[in-house]
Amino acid sequence: MAVNSKYHHSCINCGGVNTDERNERGLPCEVCLPEESPFDIYEALLERRTLKDYRFYHRFWNEYEDFRNFFKKMFGKNLTGYQRLWAKRTILGKSFTMVAPTGVGKTTFGMVASLWLAKKGKRSALIFPTVTLVKQTLERLRSMSEDVKIVGFYSSMGKEERKRFEESFEKDDYHVLVVSTQFVSRHREELSRKKFDFVFVDDVDAVLKASRNIDTLLMMVGIPEDVIKKALFAIKQGKIYERPDNLKTGILVVSSATARPRGIRPLLFRDLLNFTVGRLVSVSRNITHVRIPRKSKERLMELLRMFKDGVLIFTQTEEEGKNLVDYLKGQGIKVEGTWERFEENFDAFKNGEINVLVGVQAYYGKLTRGVDLPEKIKYVVFWGVPSMRFSLEPDKAPQFVLTRLLRESGLIKGREANEEKLRELAKSHFSQEEFVERVKEIFRGSAVRGKELIIPDIYTYIQASGRSSRILNGVLVKGLAVIFEEDEEIFESLKTRLLLVAEEEILEESEADWEKLVREVEESRKSLKKEFSDTSRSLLIVVESPTKADTISKFLGKSSSRREKNILVHEAVTDEGIILFTATRGHVYDLVTRGGIHGVEEKDGIFVPVYNSLKRCRDCGYQFTEDREECPICSSKNLDDKTETLRALREISLEVDEILVATDPDVEGEKISWDVMQYLIPANGSLRRIEMHEITKYGFKKARESVRFVDFNLVKAQVVRRVQDRWIGFELSGRLQKQFGKLNLSAGRVQSTVLGWIVDREEEYRKSEKDFTLITLENGVQLEVEGKVAVDAISVSKVEETEEDITPPPPYTTSSALSEISQRLRLGVQETMDILQDLFEKGFITYHRTDSIRVSLEGQNVARSYLRKIGKEELFTGRSWSTEGAHEAIRPVKPIDDKEIEEMMEEGLITDLTKKHLRVYSIIFNRFLASQSSPMKVKRQSVSFDVEGKELKKEYVVEILKDGWNLFMPLTISPRFEHRSYRILERKIYKKHTVPLFTQASIVEEMKKRGIGRPSTYAKIVEVLFKRGYVYEDKYRRIRPTKLGVMVYSFLKERYERFVTEETTRRLEEIMDRVEKGEEDYQSTLRLLYEEIKSLTEEG
Repeated sequence: MAVNSKYHHSCINCGGVNTDERNERGLPCEVCLPEESPFDIYEALLERRTLKDYRFYHRFWNEYEDFRNFFKKMFGKNLTGYQRLWAKRTILGKSFTMVAPTGVGKTTFGMVASLWLAKKGKRSALIFPTVTLVKQTLERLRSMSEDVKIVGFYSSMGKEERKRFEESFEKDDYHVLVVSTQFVSRHREELSRKKFDFVFVDDVDAVLKASRNIDTLLMMVGIPEDVIKKALFAIKQGKIYERPDNLKTGILVVSSATARPRGIRPLLFRDLLNFTVGRLVSVSRNITHVRIPRKSKERLMELLRMFKDGVLIFTQTEEEGKNLVDYLKGQGIKVEGTWERFEENFDAFKNGEINVLVGVQAYYGKLTRGVDLPEKIKYVVFWGVPSMRFSLEPDKAPQFVLTRLLRESGLIKGREANEEKLRELAKSHFSQEEFVERVKEIFRGSAVRGKELIIPDIYTYIQASGRSSRILNGVLVKGLAVIFEEDEEIFESLKTRLLLVAEEEILEESEADWEKLVREVEESRKSLKKEFSDTSRSLLIVVESPTKADTISKFLGKSSSRREKNILVHEAVTDEGIILFTATRGHVYDLVTRGGIHGVEEKDGIFVPVYNSLKRCRDCGYQFTEDREECPICSSKNLDDKTETLRALREISLEVDEILVATDPDVEGEKISWDVMQYLIPANGSLRRIEMHEITKYGFKKARESVRFVDFNLVKAQVVRRVQDRWIGFELSGRLQKQFGKLNLSAGRVQSTVLGWIVDREEEYRKSEKDFTLITLENGVQLEVEGKVAVDAISVSKVEETEEDITPPPPYTTSSALSEISQRLRLGVQETMDILQDLFEKGFITYHRTDSIRVSLEGQNVARSYLRKIGKEELFTGRSWSTEGAHEAIRPVKPIDDKEIEEMMEEGLITDLTKKHLRVYSIIFNRFLASQSSPMKVKRQSVSFDVEGKELKKEYVVEILKDGWNLFMPLTISPRFEHRSYRILERKIYKKHTVPLFTQASIVEEMKKRGIGRPSTYAKIVEVLFKRGYVYEDKYRRIRPTKLGVMVYSFLKERYERFVTEETTRRLEEIMDRVEKGEEDYQSTLRLLYEEIKSLTEEG
């Protein structure tokens, strides 16, 4: 159900204008194909002689179908989800890394692809790491196809067979060449002169060991040596080499690396073939973690008898490990250590001769990283939390401890690079005892024992526990990790880090159903013995922000990245299959400025918005929609055209089974999603919409459970808002520009209304000046009294004291967050909004554009977990605050405070956050925790003062009887007053305005209060007023109108008041809200707006 809009460059055939209704049906534009329901689009276009780009898509779909059938004929099985993606990339002529778990058919795909290409007269080379694999592949290929000439080389070949190979190799008389990595190294010169259409490398690690092999592979797919040299030179200069447009190459496909490629030469793949050598970073895990709060060997024995076999035990020291092995052997357990005879003992474990292996906790240890046997390894036991220990003697303390200690103590700012200087500074200001005590206070998320700082080694824990759960043959097997740890502080520190890094929680022993857990672990491996049944799929996730795409791909296990035209595409392997992530970088379309009524056509009483791709000048930042090759402002040709983004998305969409658009969960995000979806549907009709209200694993999983199509009411609401902005904005802006002779002036309905408030408030402010006296009483309390106070004392005429419970404030909405945070931190509202955006996209807070104060059960659990962690669970008073809407209030997504985040930044677990981010997060976190805490009980005094015969009433909280939410939002406690006279110690007489000027904070609150603007527009409205020069901030950060601002508002009010009044603006906001809910007809609303604008144009 399209929105009845036109989109430039969206026709899948000619690249011209098409309607979203036709795109939704997969049809080209009316110029190419007037028919509404052709039986075959390709044949219809061919018959009309209008066939253009559709030929490419038709050929692609046919070739894919041919490959799919060919594969089934060869193997009797369908392609797996991974193989479907690889097949499509091969047909598209793309080079790539095959990132996938074991057992999904990488080698099989390489073989079938070479045979399929041979049918088309193309030549392939398959490269394997060992002679055994070369021989096996040759046998399999020859048994599969007798009419394809296949040659191969291995060292044990007979004399005659070797001679035949050499003749065929020299004359290029073959379709498929099968050789080893060693052959490639030894025959570099010969291979570099040959050209292959498809080169398949089964073990890229072996190839990368010799950097010259990279050059050989590139030349094998047709890249000249001089181009390689130029690209390498550019890379050494820190630049990206632009590959020549006319360079035609074959396809290079490499298996994923097991180690991160080193050196600069692998970057040649990026610059010359548009892919990077990825490595499988599988974070798909299904592990239950259980903590046992005592190191009991008896309890360990009970568990080992339950587990039976497949157990790894990690101890903190080798000595501890040896003692444990001796004990377990004495109990009849088949167990060995791995600090000696590793290979022998591991083989015995693999073969079932040993049931338990014991090793030392170490990130690079063989047992931690060097084994991959998930079918056998089922249980991982930690005899103590893996930890890093740092000395707290000033002479030995690490630099990160010294830096944080001195910075938090106000002795340095930022980061001091000179370690000796830091050490001397620490020794001169702290004794050994003071040093340790101060570290205890600062590193709250870690443990201090004696003169040591102990920080859990979270990556060692994740690596080691991950041995028990992997994707194998398409199955995600379950693992169980058991932690024997007595130290509560160290355990809580591990728990926090595991939640942050892996989003996994740890059960207490009493919460574990051991029989059920063991049954689940064993059952998950039984499915491995069944015939492999593939359910994997390939997905493309489209978001609007590159940061969001990067965050999601990282927590799902980013394995590789590549550039597709002007966008970056990340790739991750999950238990679901391969997921690609990319970003549109904001809106891709906007209304055209020419034609119709400011970009909206009217036909037969129906309004049709016309959109074109957004263009942005990279030099001056100007945005426009006209199709032109240079910026209309600065004439630069350095443009970013979203048409390229859309074309890249359409090409990527051909690779995958399904596309999910995960733009922001609001009307703007919905419009972006529809703009993208209507463009992609003709190429891949399997599109859906998901909403992520938090950028976390949990948020992604929850979004996947609620897949839907586009909500067209939201799209229509955005269209109405944009059209009304355009119509009233263009009409009023044009008149302003003509009146004042300035082309940068603009007027909009909301913008002009808010400007009016500021101008009027300035006038009220000027008229409200009065005398005031600030007096300081002998008990330190200050009172502001209107008028000039001359007396030396004032008396308290009445004191009433009451007890009361004070409930906390609700969590933040957009308006309250912008108002309070900008005020407290002295930030502009736009800067505050940008920081909130960063915190959302990096996975720290929920969606930040919201009018809701609702807190979900998940949110309430975040508060409960944190309060339990700090020993204050009795304060938890879960509140939903509201029951309406899908949106939540702004809240943290994990029970981790700003101090813990700062500590983990020091450890490198968190990057790309600034002090401002932490301060904003702290305010949000504490407000949310307060909202979920119990009321506080206080004593309050109502005090009446007699000031020169005038009564002045004040209220003070004088005592907290019972703590509650004040632990997160402390209250000021005043001294008690009595019935007596109080001396005035100090007085200050000054003039003050009783009507305050607006600040950025208060103007946002005013917009919210009066129903003008929306969460997504508050900051933008304020920013535009500053940008146009209508307002400025004085030295007290108050908003004042400029002379231009006053003249502009006076002009608008005098001539066009009915278009910019608060009442009219509010009424239209309400109408648009009803369109959003489906309560108001979209076209009728546009008609209403049109009649209004028509009356304006008739006035001239």
